[in-house]
Amino acid sequence: MNWMSEISFTIPGKPFAKQRARATARGGFARMYTPSETVSFERQVGVIARPFFAEPITGPVRLTITATFAPAPSWSKKKTAAHMGQHHISKPDLDNIAKATKDALNRIAWGDDSQVAECLLVKRWGAVAGTVVTVEALTIEKGCAG
Repeated sequence: MNWMSEISFTIPGKPFAKQRARATARGGFARMYTPSETVSFERQVGVIARPFFAEPITGPVRLTITATFAPAPSWSKKKTAAHMGQHHISKPDLDNIAKATKDALNRIAWGDDSQVAECLLVKRWGAVAGTVVTVEALTIEKGCAG
């Protein structure tokens, strides 16, 4: 399914970064697993996003992610005011936020996150923590000059 409109939704709360897979050794064999926090986040995103997508997009996709971090309650009013709207340059890494979001949208917004052909990622400070996700199907250009 491809359409030209864009779909936006918000994931409430502090932006979440994909965690590394972990390993346990039992009986001499290592077993890899996804941390429970990552599984929980991906489920939450699925619940939020699923109503917006009748079926996954089947072509290239443009993805925009704006991760907003709220200042700590212990910050002074002056420090809070100075940070509002500014870029957030501390952990978590922006690419890990994008990875968690993209993986959560597999088989919901698109078949596989390899379809994301354009991506704009932003981290900033704001009054309310959350992650705004915008997904747009791109048109497939036919032919090439040459």
